[in-house]
Amino acid sequence: MYDETQYKNDLLFIEKIEGIISNRFEFCAYIVGQTACLAAHVLYLILFAMNGIKGMAIFNIFSVLFYLTGLFLVPRIKERIIIVYASVIEIIIHASVATLFVGCKADFLMFLLMIIPLVFLMPNSNKTFPFVIMAVSLILYGILRIYYNDSSRAIYDIDSKTLSTAFYFINLVIGVFVLVFVTTIYYHTNKYTESKLRVQNEQLRLMASVDPLTKLSNRRAMNNALDEIRTACRNDKDKYVIGLGDIDDFKRVNDNYGHDFGDIVLSAIAEIIKESLPANSSVARWGGEEFLFAIPKSELREGAEAAEKIIRAVAGHKFTCGNREFFVTMTFGVCEGSRDDNIDFVISRTDKRLYKGKNSGKNRVESTD
Repeated sequence: MYDETQYKNDLLFIEKIEGIISNRFEFCAYIVGQTACLAAHVLYLILFAMNGIKGMAIFNIFSVLFYLTGLFLVPRIKERIIIVYASVIEIIIHASVATLFVGCKADFLMFLLMIIPLVFLMPNSNKTFPFVIMAVSLILYGILRIYYNDSSRAIYDIDSKTLSTAFYFINLVIGVFVLVFVTTIYYHTNKYTESKLRVQNEQLRLMASVDPLTKLSNRRAMNNALDEIRTACRNDKDKYVIGLGDIDDFKRVNDNYGHDFGDIVLSAIAEIIKESLPANSSVARWGGEEFLFAIPKSELREGAEAAEKIIRAVAGHKFTCGNREFFVTMTFGVCEGSRDDNIDFVISRTDKRLYKGKNSGKNRVESTD
């Protein structure tokens, strides 16, 4: 069940992520990715050149220039995802050409497999691109793995175990770094999206169930709460209490001080009622200046005492509007219900007791018919 604690945790996480997810953060992510690829190809260039593999050394010169261009373009273009597309294609071509030159011992082919989850994880509006890349990578991997598994077919046969191990280790480190880098970004982005969705759903639920002025439950939500309170009664001995209160002569408050100040009075009284009731109670703005509360597993006496407490707290609360001060009072009707009672019938009896109290002088609790 989605509770208030989870809601607050989601809000904190969203605030944290939104604090770092900005154009600058995106810019830094692209810079880190392009810089890592550039560094890897500089290292490849050195290793290939030192070991006399001229074709791949020349190829990596172009790769270095490619990633330098990428770094140059990051701050200058809006559609930065194009840089990612181009980098993915470069990685596929580089892995394939490197295998042509040195065979499978250095395992450049691992990049053809590593690139598949990356294209699915990265933010991408083009839904076909990941599937095209997956198909191309798998086909190339299968063909090159079968044909160049025999190192003698490669342009350069790496006889040095040390060199092939060095290439393999470097490729593994680079591949793991890229996977961890992209997966970390994806994880936090995905968590952010899920948190935001939960928060939005909760906010929609609150909008549908909470009175916007008093922040109490609205009538619809209270009816659901009353059904739950009634069905929670296990037998005829279990009772619940409903109290319906009305602010006495509230029209005078609006007439004398304005509707805006009348809203202030309603909000203040809502807070008083909420604070005066037991922790397991439910309370709602029932309509206009009427408030309804329900106390589960309680008897008429407890409900009347709770209503008396509210009346005393309301009567003792001083309102100030400009240089004028005034007090308001409330009248409550209270009724007891059981599992077999129809909720509407119990509310109707409570309403009748409320108006009996109104007709008997107001500022009182009425608990009898």
